[in-house]
Amino acid sequence: MNIYTSFDYLCNEPFNVNGIGNIKSPTLREIRKITYNIFFYYVNFLLCTPQNYAQAIGLVEEYESLCDKDKEKYSLYNLLLYYDANLLLAIISFFIYDDIEFDDKSLSFKTYQNIKDEKQYIGHIGNDNFELFRTEVQKILGLKNKDEQEQKFKNDLAKKMFEKLKKHNLEQKKEQDKNYSLDNMIRKYCTHNKVGINILNVWDMTYYQFITMFNEYRNGRQCDFNDMMAANTFSYKNSTDYKPLDYMKKLNND
Repeated sequence: MNIYTSFDYLCNEPFNVNGIGNIKSPTLREIRKITYNIFFYYVNFLLCTPQNYAQAIGLVEEYESLCDKDKEKYSLYNLLLYYDANLLLAIISFFIYDDIEFDDKSLSFKTYQNIKDEKQYIGHIGNDNFELFRTEVQKILGLKNKDEQEQKFKNDLAKKMFEKLKKHNLEQKKEQDKNYSLDNMIRKYCTHNKVGINILNVWDMTYYQFITMFNEYRNGRQCDFNDMMAANTFSYKNSTDYKPLDYMKKLNND
């Protein structure tokens, strides 16, 4: 059961997840340290399925030929552990606030804190709870609704059709939202907001905080426009003559 709400995610403190440890919402500065491309790379793996990963490493035919029982053994955690353990370690290290160490016996990453020079173990991340870890990180980043339920399918064909449609919708959204790259959003928000956030202090906001406040900023601009139209109806014969979101257009080609 998830104990956190949208109110909690607005805070920049780590979130304790029972059995795992403390998961942090990275700040823009922390994302900058590893670079946005690496962060985006991590997020893609947190969103992908075992089928997607098998395809990425060229094992899709072998994976698809497995029976359902054998596929359960090849979870995303196990695939990452055996084919790219360094990547798995990097992802976990970036989002976990606590110290971690790999346990050879359980093939899992134990989380702990040093208290008075003694290790106090908090939890672990392994094959049994990696999906919970992924889900919680998605919620903390605002990529998954806290009430969103896992999609269930009657058969493999229905699942494949759903994933294909979802991928198509994401590609369309990406094409439509070229102006909403993170760097452009930061530029626009820091140039035109009413709360004193600028290009020098924006970096200490968490990813969730920034995305949330940027959405509020967009809504505020639209509301300001509506207020202006109500107070000055003589200014525009047609409300469509004014484009309040033209401000979001990129000023350069990077």
